[in-house]
Amino acid sequence: MGVCLRRAIRESLLLKGAVLGLTVGIGLWLSPAVSAPLEGRLAQALELQTPGLAPEGSPPPIPLTGQEGTEVLVGKVPVFRLQTAEYPSDVRADNVRAIIERFLEEGQLPEPEVRVAQEANGQYVLRLGERGRFEATQRYLFTVTYADAAAERRIPLGQVSLNDVRLVANSWARRLEQAIAEYRQDRLDLQRTRDPRVLLFTLLAGLATLALGFFLWRLFDRSLVRLQRWLELRADPGWGSWIDVGGSLLRSLGAMLIAGISLDRGISFIPPLRPFQRAFYARLEQVVDTALGVLTQPLPNSHVSIASLLVFFVLAALVFTVAHYISVGLKRRLLGRLGLDLGTQESTAAIFKYVLTLFGILLVLPFSGLNLSSLAVIAGAVGLGIGFGLQNLSNNYISYLAILLERPIQIGDLVEVDNLLGTVEHIGPRATVLRTLDRIFVIVPNSRFTESKVVNWSYRDPRCRIHIPVGVAYGSDTAVVTEALLAVARGNPRVLTNPPPQVWLRSFGPSSLNFELLVWINRPQDQFVLISELNFAIEAEFRRRGIRIPFPQQDIHIRSLEGLVSLSPDGGSRSLPDAASIQSALSEAAQFLEDKSGLS
Repeated sequence: MGVCLRRAIRESLLLKGAVLGLTVGIGLWLSPAVSAPLEGRLAQALELQTPGLAPEGSPPPIPLTGQEGTEVLVGKVPVFRLQTAEYPSDVRADNVRAIIERFLEEGQLPEPEVRVAQEANGQYVLRLGERGRFEATQRYLFTVTYADAAAERRIPLGQVSLNDVRLVANSWARRLEQAIAEYRQDRLDLQRTRDPRVLLFTLLAGLATLALGFFLWRLFDRSLVRLQRWLELRADPGWGSWIDVGGSLLRSLGAMLIAGISLDRGISFIPPLRPFQRAFYARLEQVVDTALGVLTQPLPNSHVSIASLLVFFVLAALVFTVAHYISVGLKRRLLGRLGLDLGTQESTAAIFKYVLTLFGILLVLPFSGLNLSSLAVIAGAVGLGIGFGLQNLSNNYISYLAILLERPIQIGDLVEVDNLLGTVEHIGPRATVLRTLDRIFVIVPNSRFTESKVVNWSYRDPRCRIHIPVGVAYGSDTAVVTEALLAVARGNPRVLTNPPPQVWLRSFGPSSLNFELLVWINRPQDQFVLISELNFAIEAEFRRRGIRIPFPQQDIHIRSLEGLVSLSPDGGSRSLPDAASIQSALSEAAQFLEDKSGLS
């Protein structure tokens, strides 16, 4: 039991994630010197600037990032930044921290209250006191300056108004009061944990939270496995890979979510770890704010930002996916029931998908903050690319649109292009997939179907006529030959009875009567199989009826006997040969010609 428990704990992603998150949190809290330069570099890359014109005669505005000055830390958690005014920013921040520490050290950790007051000179100041006895315990914290408001609101100093200062003062008062109250609560909890029993109880509560998270993870993992098995049994085999990928993603997301929640709740039960937790969340919030600032920063010479582009791409992908599945549902639910052929269904569904996608993109553009004018640069770049390097791609896509509209070829057609014969399996935006009779898939660019001569055996009417030439010996009865050929054609199930098969006597050859059997079929892809079957049947039928298939014959006429002198029995005599020698020479010559032509 102990071995199994240790193995389960080692293999648990929950505890691994908890340890990793705790390590990262402590590292961020303990190393502000490492994170601060990173934040500074990101802040320099931001250079956020509120659009607008500075008053005439004022110095040029300085881009503000909100990262200038010194942070005010309450319990090592940053709250806001003070800028340099009458005193340096670090001196002002240290003075605020010292006042807060002295306030909490008086009495038994009094409950804080922060108020904003406007002095006689119009400046706004923040004061700290004990709730319920504010007038008797109040003390001055700091004055909110115009520089503080400019850095907080990220606007040029010359554009800051007194109302901006008031808004920043009220916001800082609420944030500072909440931060001091949380810091006070942490110190109260730390005082309670001085009791060993309370400390033990908090540790047990934290461990119980982690154990509960581990149990929930195991329950979630087993439930997900059962759900995957149920879906694999009910869904089509083609969805198997999608089910596996979806299960893996859900398992990873569930592990991170359960681990994060368990770790957060477990740390919240342990007072000594709460400062680390608050510091980690504060640093994480700063990183997120900086990243959002970078993403929302407009690109140079445009109003388009990285965030708007990301939103556009996400919504565009959603539009493409929805349009695809709607077109598939239209083809299966409606077009299939209308009795349309496969090619018409494919072309209609494709046209509907692209029209739906176009309208979806036009609707997505305003939601993502983009407009057609902001995409002028991108459109110009795309047009330039088409002009220089994408001619073939654009040509194939335009050919694809022409194929969809004119439909010279469709899914399932038997076509012949560039001496390539095959069945159309898929028509894509760039190329068409052909399956040859040898079940070899060939990718053919769409432009070949609009620029080259294409033979479509299935265009409109798939019926076609096949010619089978047959030669018989002279002297054969032509009526018997015709009857034999027709009997063979009628006996083959691939041959159509309407139109009926025919037999033509095409010509009188040198050694044969040349007939031609013409049959009709409705599956052009079966023509080669049909020709072979008919040839086998014709040979067997001719043999049964005694019809002879001739071979080429040649007649030799001798005009002079001088060439046969060497064949005389006396071994080279110039005398004329006798009849026996001539007969023997002729036989040898005929045998030689037959051997040479390969005929017997």
